Amino acid sequence: MLFKTCFLALLALTSLAVPLSSELSTSVKEREIEERQTSSQITYVNLAVNTGTSVHRASGILYGVPDAYSNIPSSFYTGMGFNYLSFGGAQHPTYTGWIWGGYTGRMASVVTHYKAARSYGAQFILKMSDLWGADGTQGSSAIWPYDNNSWTEYDRFLAQFVSDIKANSMTSNIKLLIWNEPDLTYFWDKGIDRYMLTWHHTANYLKTNLAGVPIAGPAFSGPPSTSNGWWTRFLTEVKAQGTAPNVYTWHHEFSTSDSLNDLSVAQPNMVSMLNSYGLTIGEFVIDEYGIQAEQVPGGAAWNVGTCLGNHCLKPLMVDPQLSYDIACEETGPAAGSSMISLLDFLEKQTIIRRLEPDTTATEAKYLVYKYYASTMTGYRVQTTRSTDKKMDSYAVVGSNVVRILVGGRQVTGTYQVTVQNLSSLGLATSGTITIRTYQFAYTSATTRVDAATDLGTYDHTYSSNTLSFPIYQTSTSTTWAFEFSF
Repeated sequence: MLFKTCFLALLALTSLAVPLSSELSTSVKEREIEERQTSSQITYVNLAVNTGTSVHRASGILYGVPDAYSNIPSSFYTGMGFNYLSFGGAQHPTYTGWIWGGYTGRMASVVTHYKAARSYGAQFILKMSDLWGADGTQGSSAIWPYDNNSWTEYDRFLAQFVSDIKANSMTSNIKLLIWNEPDLTYFWDKGIDRYMLTWHHTANYLKTNLAGVPIAGPAFSGPPSTSNGWWTRFLTEVKAQGTAPNVYTWHHEFSTSDSLNDLSVAQPNMVSMLNSYGLTIGEFVIDEYGIQAEQVPGGAAWNVGTCLGNHCLKPLMVDPQLSYDIACEETGPAAGSSMISLLDFLEKQTIIRRLEPDTTATEAKYLVYKYYASTMTGYRVQTTRSTDKKMDSYAVVGSNVVRILVGGRQVTGTYQVTVQNLSSLGLATSGTITIRTYQFAYTSATTRVDAATDLGTYDHTYSSNTLSFPIYQTSTSTTWAFEFSF
């Protein structure tokens, strides 16, 4: 029964060898599906609203590039549009960071990663707390900035760090992230008072000694909210002390049922809070997001969809040698003068794997980002997620072709894509459109998948300048892309 249901889920989208039921015509079947849909189950694509060039910045990487980065063929970087890298050497298997005498090795790894990013024209975020050694492995005997009311040791670290940044010509196309997730004792166990002292001290030092290099933070584990004491304290103090970051960062790694764990909520919250504190709205970077269950093609596509308009997200990569995490990122215009960037957090799941002796392979999630970056060219059009916030889409208009990538957030059931204003592309307001469907299925993070599955074409009738067709989401991991010509 499950086998039959899975195939029926594809029949309305593609022309498979198995025929539709003879009891209902296609148009009647589609109309019945549409009539039982509500706005909570429909994602809309408005072809009449051009939202700008598809810049494909959902292609960043977090801890996902090996020191010997050329071991991964260049086509794998360029294929997913690699344009951002966030790194600091956390949990390096050999070098431990400043507090344990392993700074030199970690810094050498940072320099290599910076060069890797720049060789592909990618931007770089440097996590300074990783270089200090606060990466979750520091242990209870670790030393911290301002221990014994003294900055002496920390200033030695900062002086060496600044010297190395300058010596390696790393002052452009870089952002300095002062401390990663200080609101978690895993990375900082000295409380908010000491953290704020450390933030002000570090920000002032960097502004004096690396003038013009953007500072990023606070990189809290939770998104901005007026009910979050770390956020309200941070914004209050950086305004008063003149130490506000150039780039605001935070993470999204909570339950998918948590209303705050959603960029469409967090981004307006951030803008509102910055305005209320009289702070400049600059660039936003979400360099970690997605719980383990979301690290599948459906989750990747849903996050790409949330980037539309004021929101923009990204893809990811892999480390074939080190067990580093990986991520993704894309930027686009946000409210006011702000720009938003997002790095996808893969929780040690690789999307590219190095197979012995010299074969490199991809897994299903990589193919979503490759399609997004390499195939979805042209200009973006307005999309609206379902009101239950579980189904989203990303759509572009290219040379005589419309491409729509949909993604569900850990959901199953019957959803719908509704494409509006077809006449804006010169199409008739009623008729038949042939849609090609691609399936991005998922087995595991270690299963090799070389290409999305082309499910063929299917003819859909439409009227009133609107085309609607169902998505039979029988799996929380699989997702789809649809294409039609005009």
